[in-house]
Amino acid sequence: MIYLQGGGACYDAKSCGQNANTSIAGENFSRKKFDEWTETFGNQGVFNTENPSNPVAGWNHVYVPYCTGDLHGGDREDVSIRGVPGQQQFVGHRNVQNILRLLAPYFKDAEDVALVGASAGGFGVLINYPQVVEAFGGRSVAALVDSAPIIPESAIKTSCFQRKVIETFDLQLPDRCPECADPSRGGLLNMYSYLSHTYPQGRYAFASADADLAGVILYNDESRACGGTGVNILNYRFSLYVLRDKHIGHDWATFLPGGLQHTMTQSDALFLDRKFKGVSAAEWLARINSKAPSHVPAARLRPKH
Repeated sequence: MIYLQGGGACYDAKSCGQNANTSIAGENFSRKKFDEWTETFGNQGVFNTENPSNPVAGWNHVYVPYCTGDLHGGDREDVSIRGVPGQQQFVGHRNVQNILRLLAPYFKDAEDVALVGASAGGFGVLINYPQVVEAFGGRSVAALVDSAPIIPESAIKTSCFQRKVIETFDLQLPDRCPECADPSRGGLLNMYSYLSHTYPQGRYAFASADADLAGVILYNDESRACGGTGVNILNYRFSLYVLRDKHIGHDWATFLPGGLQHTMTQSDALFLDRKFKGVSAAEWLARINSKAPSHVPAARLRPKH
């Protein structure tokens, strides 16, 4: 399992300030911080090697730190952000590429491979999935995006936010998916279908609390800045259901429990113990190899076009 750390992003003065103050990411990442993490969150959720309910308990776990502020997807050096001192190195995609060069020879005979990420790391899963598949010879790779939805454009305006991160970071999006880099044509929303159609051997899962407060705040600020409506718990939940039922549900399994929490894969309570509709996140994830994607709660999928 390759796990992409979360920790915000850096595309304007406000977001860069939040990213810099993340407890373990960005400027605050250090060996000491990592050692502290391994003794706390590093033993929980998907990293819990003692609980048999964890479907990846017996796997090798590779933790990819996050210090670039670019959703693990950028390829720009020496970038100036207005109101932020110094220059930013948005080289997250390159970092993942270098990590894969180290990992692939050691795990070329692994029985299975999974790419998992939470928050900013979840966006990184969408961006880096192609190079993970390629690094492991085109084999089936499982993907889990935790609490990083691409909200469909509606009265909630997401196109400006997408354009900012795509251009600021020079996100490394597939050449064969020009619409993935074009917010006027759906932009990053197209990544879900691009991955599942380009790599049909893969397995895909998306999880988020249906009222994730961090997501509500992010998309509220960005929608208003783009001239759209504000975002609250109700229309955020509705947007997640639209994402599932209209855009991804035929190919991606979804787990959308009630709650305000942001991310669940680094928490025993949220990933292993808490049940929603009688199912824990770990139990839902264990179904990822099923032929038909599993949806909790039940989906109302639109017909395929």
